[in-house]
Amino acid sequence: MGLIPSRLENRFDKLLIPLVYAVKALHLSPNVISTIGIIPSFIAAILLAYGWFVTAGFFILFGGIMDMIDGKIARLTNRTSKFGALYDSTLDRFAEIAMYTGLGYFYVFQSMHLASLLVVIAASGSIMVSYVRARAESHGFSCNVGWMRRGERIVLLGCAALLSFYPQPFDLLVITILKIIPFDLTYYYPPMPLTLAIAIVALFTPITVAQRVHEVWKQTKSERSINIKKQKATSITQ
Repeated sequence: MGLIPSRLENRFDKLLIPLVYAVKALHLSPNVISTIGIIPSFIAAILLAYGWFVTAGFFILFGGIMDMIDGKIARLTNRTSKFGALYDSTLDRFAEIAMYTGLGYFYVFQSMHLASLLVVIAASGSIMVSYVRARAESHGFSCNVGWMRRGERIVLLGCAALLSFYPQPFDLLVITILKIIPFDLTYYYPPMPLTLAIAIVALFTPITVAQRVHEVWKQTKSERSINIKKQKATSITQ
């Protein structure tokens, strides 16, 4: 289970149905849609690098929507394939890394070194979250759990970028925190909502990795219990 309630996810899926059928009418293959769908994320990365955060937020969220559409069309047209799943997953990683790189570029050239370090941690954690799921599913386990899944990360970063047009509440929050903590940290103005979002991703992605590893451990424990019962039943019948 993620931070986004499943009920809200289901409602959003229903809202996407008209868009899915509109894209389906173009008769494009799911892989082509996946390829086109990565473009908004690369545009967002460039906008983040140059500080156009609000516009970048629209492209981040639009890229997330496009990522949802290709899989739905593949299932709707019965064109799912192992290669398509691999291709889509690979593009997702590139898209996410591009966005982190763009934001990291901005931080570095603004001399916001602590924030740029948070970007590295957030990017590494995001990759590990996806890696654990991929490895678990390759062994036959279900592993789409955790607080900071890809959907949560995209929504968080996109909405934070959009909120950059009104940063005052976030500025007050950070200034207050800096007065409390016993560290001499310099406060930089831009882009505070995104900085807080990156900090949240950096914090919760390692936790999500632990949640997914624990989920697989529970499933393997259940498998072992079933196997032990089968062995006992077999030994009794013999």
